[in-house]
Amino acid sequence: MAASSQKVYLDHHIARDNLLYRRAITPEDNSSGDEPYLKVEHLMTGDSSRAELLRKPDFQRATWAWTPDDCVSLLQSVLTEQVVPSVILWLNPESLWYVLDGGHRISVLLAWLRDDWGDRRPAQDYKDESLEKNSKEAGRRVRELLKKHQIGPFEEYLQAHRRYKDLTLHGKDVTLEMSTEEITYAKLVRRWQSVNMGFPILWVKGDYEKAEESFLNINKSGRQLSPWETTLVENRRSSFARAVTSVARVSDREHCWPLHAPEVKNDPRARQQIEEILKTVQELHALLFTPVYQKPITEPRQPLLATPYTRPELQAAYTAELLTITEGNKGQPPEMRRLLQRDAKEPVPVMITNGQRLLVHAREVIENIAGKSPRSLALVPLVYFYNTQGTFVRSLLYGMIYWLNRGTTTEVQSRKRLFTLHRGAFENVLLENKDRVIGRIGRRIGSGPEVTYPTALYFDGLLTLLIEHDDRITDEQFRSSHENLIETLSTDDQPLTSNGPVSTDRLFRGKARETVHVGNFVKMFQECSICGGRFYPSDSTHIDHVVQHARGGPTVPSNARETHPFCNNQREVIEALRAGQEQLSLPQFEDPRKLPKAQQLSFLSFIEDPETEEPGDNPLLEELESSGDTDVPTSDDEST
Repeated sequence: MAASSQKVYLDHHIARDNLLYRRAITPEDNSSGDEPYLKVEHLMTGDSSRAELLRKPDFQRATWAWTPDDCVSLLQSVLTEQVVPSVILWLNPESLWYVLDGGHRISVLLAWLRDDWGDRRPAQDYKDESLEKNSKEAGRRVRELLKKHQIGPFEEYLQAHRRYKDLTLHGKDVTLEMSTEEITYAKLVRRWQSVNMGFPILWVKGDYEKAEESFLNINKSGRQLSPWETTLVENRRSSFARAVTSVARVSDREHCWPLHAPEVKNDPRARQQIEEILKTVQELHALLFTPVYQKPITEPRQPLLATPYTRPELQAAYTAELLTITEGNKGQPPEMRRLLQRDAKEPVPVMITNGQRLLVHAREVIENIAGKSPRSLALVPLVYFYNTQGTFVRSLLYGMIYWLNRGTTTEVQSRKRLFTLHRGAFENVLLENKDRVIGRIGRRIGSGPEVTYPTALYFDGLLTLLIEHDDRITDEQFRSSHENLIETLSTDDQPLTSNGPVSTDRLFRGKARETVHVGNFVKMFQECSICGGRFYPSDSTHIDHVVQHARGGPTVPSNARETHPFCNNQREVIEALRAGQEQLSLPQFEDPRKLPKAQQLSFLSFIEDPETEEPGDNPLLEELESSGDTDVPTSDDEST
């Protein structure tokens, strides 16, 4: 990794605390701190340390944006008493110091004092191997720079100071007993104790509202917060904002729900609700984000909702889109805003009840396609939601969830049964044409939530064709009908191929190499003997009896097979449908032309009027997606 792209992980040095709900604050609490400086001495361990008082607001970004050179440059400025920017703090009613601005600066000093540059944590604290590798490389680079600039580790300063004091106490000449460097280190420690060496403090005076207003103004003026992050902070009291934040930052989930608020402390029902919320949040996070996404991919297992570990803010943004869709919407900004504002002014018990319902419902929806629930189709993400180069395409996930879960419980069950009946053929057609579908929709309409509905229409159309043609996907009649289906996805006449990128290079590089890898990974998946669809062995599968136990089949390995959970649970129905003993009709997927005008999708106008202006990008995510990370494309049709 190039040194210029290394980032030092400092997020663990200042603890996060809950600022997502209103605290009861009395007038006498509205005073500010009176400490004018946050001195080096204040951050050292000991009885006078202020480090344990420091907190970061939970809505603040991860402290992970500075390079090793940035860190060492700041240390040089502090230790040579150059002018350094002030930090902005707010004193809360519990006498904690909230860092509204200056988290990176303070964390750099703490990292030096603690000799922890993000590379000294136990292996289990890292989210994945890439994060661990990056942290260790960046930490090693910081130590090299500290040595190069003759700063050295903090422990050497303490040792020099202790020796200096001991020699002086015994009347010895330190110049004869200590090196020049050691004497310099010892005197510097003494100076920390007598002068204001550190960061000037600007205190925000007032209640929580004032602190939040200051935080927003600081970050807006510095363009550090994206429109999406600002929107999330401004609506932080709503159940939707809390649900999004807690699922995306699962390690901080307890801070997002008012477990210690006055309205909850003495309400057993509310406490029980929050306990269920926290459990559901953890389950949802595991369903969506495990394993951690890496690009290029190096293994067949991939997460359902993919964001690179280098973009934690995208994790919250994509979670918001997804939870908007599980609520029956298409994931678009106006729908998201309505959810954010829905109960922002309601009492805490109402917010908790709404949050519990939202999260439990979201888990149930996601469990239709992932996990080990008997309802789960256990869709393989690499087959359904990634292009042929292994890039995550969120519109495929959004379209699948939106389509599969439309209608009543009976309609959803019928759609899943018919999908399972034709799943093997469905996957084969999708794998052959996935890039064409992505490109055909995205090239004319957009990406992400903008194309949730047309992507869902494609899935519905494909299943309809498979039913009509009895899975004869190689027949000319099916192929012709399928081509017509793809053509209706947009008015773009440019031909699209599914053969992957073509290169004149002798070697397979870049996307061409990734296409080969992904194709080989797909071949590794096994096929369910009930539906013919793919699964990853031992991952979200059930063990089924080949000869059913009720019919005398023994529970022995020779009579066992792995299946999708839904296939195992619905085995008898699927077999009856396949044998023609039962009949089932595909539930009608809503035609947007029959919806009220306000709900009609803009993509229809492209089909009927090619001159119509294309829709704009999602303003809540535009800045996030265009800010420099290539792991997640700004358009879902990148591969085409």
